[in-house]
Amino acid sequence: MNEIVIDPSRERRILDFRLLGFCDFLVLGHYVYRETRQPLQLHDHGELLEVCYLADGEQFYRVAGNDYFLRGGDVLINYPHEPHGTGFLREGKGNLYWLILQPPKNKIHSNNLPPNNTKILHDKLLNLNSRQFKLKNGSQKNLDTIFTLFEKENCTIDGGKLVGQVDSFFVMNVRNYLFRFFLDLVESGQLQHKSTPSPEIARAIKQIKNNDEPFYSMKQLARIASLSESRFKHRFKEEIGTTPADFQIRHKVDRACVMLRQDGKTILDTALSLGFSSSQYFATVFRRYTGITPAQFRSTNPPIN
Repeated sequence: MNEIVIDPSRERRILDFRLLGFCDFLVLGHYVYRETRQPLQLHDHGELLEVCYLADGEQFYRVAGNDYFLRGGDVLINYPHEPHGTGFLREGKGNLYWLILQPPKNKIHSNNLPPNNTKILHDKLLNLNSRQFKLKNGSQKNLDTIFTLFEKENCTIDGGKLVGQVDSFFVMNVRNYLFRFFLDLVESGQLQHKSTPSPEIARAIKQIKNNDEPFYSMKQLARIASLSESRFKHRFKEEIGTTPADFQIRHKVDRACVMLRQDGKTILDTALSLGFSSSQYFATVFRRYTGITPAQFRSTNPPIN
């Protein structure tokens, strides 16, 4: 069995369905963060598949070397053996659910789902056109209902043990709502396809990524995209999931994390080469997005040869 971290807290509720005898639907987690958190380090779950659903807020993820910006209502699927996390950027404020699935192996599953059904569901998730899409309205209530069922039964997960008595009907009910959610998930993914950025927005992104030093104004980026400022701002947010200004800052902080690991470059050198007016302003922005100062980052991240 792949290792799964079960670390509930006041802000994180986690249900380990393996304690109910489930072999396919393994874990359901939920957090509501009212403040940003430390970056989520890159990790993977081996052969397991993870589904993240951001009900509210905004979140940046890096998955297998690619960047994704999630907004409220978005689903992101992390496939088996894919490193994923927030890179050097912090976990954002928001309301997020995550679910972890085990691919079907055996002919008989202790959660009593017919083997063929679990294989069909798993194969559908692996073959969606896009890993990021909007979840259909009303699907979240299935997840909330599962947490409510545990509360009504006074069941909790404590130290890897199930506290409280459950009967077969309770287990059947939990499984039913999980299956409803995943049917909605597959349907949502089949109906929607998150396309690549339009040529206009792609030109602006290319300009930002290929030129470290300048901070481009909205007017400059709109001109590059051949759009009006208001239209460009709307289109960028709609297609990328964040504002042009935030995208620029995130990109610069990400570049800074690479540059700070290069020998011979001072923090001031890094700040100026990325277009920041001073090392103090650079440090303020860097800390806002990573939770630590450039000096602290450098002290804990050895130079790249």
